[in-house]
Amino acid sequence: MSFTWFIAKRIIGNRKHKRSVSGPIISIGIIAIALGVITMLIALGTGVGLKNKIGDKVAAFSGHVRVTALGNSQHQETPKPLDNAILYQNQLQQLPNTLVVQPVAYVPGVILNNTAFDGIVFKGIDECFNSDFFYFFGVSETLTVPTKNEIWISRELAKKLSIKLGDRVPLYFASSQTTMPKRRSCTIVGLFETGFADYDDTYVIGHLDIVRSLYGWDENQVGAFEIFLSDDTNLDLDTNDIYDSIDAIVDVQHVEAQFPEIFNWIRLFGTNISLIIIIMIIVGGVNMITALLVLILEQTQLVGITRVLGAKAGSLQQLFLIQGAYLIGVGLVWGNLIGLSLLFIQQKTGFVSLDPNTYYVKEVPVYMDVTTVLWLNGLTLAVCMVLLVLPSFIISRIPPTQVLKINP
Repeated sequence: MSFTWFIAKRIIGNRKHKRSVSGPIISIGIIAIALGVITMLIALGTGVGLKNKIGDKVAAFSGHVRVTALGNSQHQETPKPLDNAILYQNQLQQLPNTLVVQPVAYVPGVILNNTAFDGIVFKGIDECFNSDFFYFFGVSETLTVPTKNEIWISRELAKKLSIKLGDRVPLYFASSQTTMPKRRSCTIVGLFETGFADYDDTYVIGHLDIVRSLYGWDENQVGAFEIFLSDDTNLDLDTNDIYDSIDAIVDVQHVEAQFPEIFNWIRLFGTNISLIIIIMIIVGGVNMITALLVLILEQTQLVGITRVLGAKAGSLQQLFLIQGAYLIGVGLVWGNLIGLSLLFIQQKTGFVSLDPNTYYVKEVPVYMDVTTVLWLNGLTLAVCMVLLVLPSFIISRIPPTQVLKINP
């Protein structure tokens, strides 16, 4: 064992058994590191969790990529059909990153009950509908795709119109072919809840054949294809590949281009998380600088004696940096223990709730993995140690003879 490590071990081992002026300051430094780690873990875990959850929910309702005719510029209406739908669907399904290709169509309309009505967007689906919808939006897994005379509506819309499962309601759709709107009567067979006010207040889901009957399409025509990808980390590249795979002029957009407001908002989470991490590391580093300076001033006699005996200033710098690393390590251990425990409790119980009208989720989602935790701890330790190097140079400016004269 080297001289530096031997002295550091003795000092660290005896620290808890003695009281000194540096005690409260060292405790404050450790607490600052622990609080910083707790704050960073919570900010990172909840921020990334919220970002992933909102992105996944938007994609679960609309797909990662949407393919439609050029004339369908509005997301809530697809009046122009894609011809040769079966051929295109087979081509899209064969792409390596494609998970599900679901044909859909959108048409605006009105839903009525005995005393009230509300504007809706009818989304037509068929048997290729992505079952992930069940998981994300609370639809019972026992439900099947609605038949031609069945619909799903949101719980919010059902509450607003005072209708329930099993009720038969009329839907009215404007038509360019007739002066009067077209009517379709459907039975409510399922309720869903997305957490998105725009969806829950507006969308009704039924069979694609209803939209075909309104527009006079045949079975080989659809309004759009919503494509779900196995890996959605590179949407721009996948969107280009999908466009190149179709032998037709179509409009291909990924989900972030379809809903720029939502995704621009959740991108701000990354900026906020970065600022919190930077601030917390700096605050913890400054507190550790203060603690290290107090340690150096408190142990000036040790510095003087070891310098007279031939110890180099660099060895003494290493001695105090080891003590600083130990204190940072104690703060990291407590910070990780408390921070990860809080995240685990939130993940299992969801005790911190959110307003779904503002955040699109009912409770704070959590995402954390081992790599992220190790990266965060390593960054904190590295930055704090770099900050401690500068104050450690004060050791070389302490004159040994003056120290021994003052402390005989």
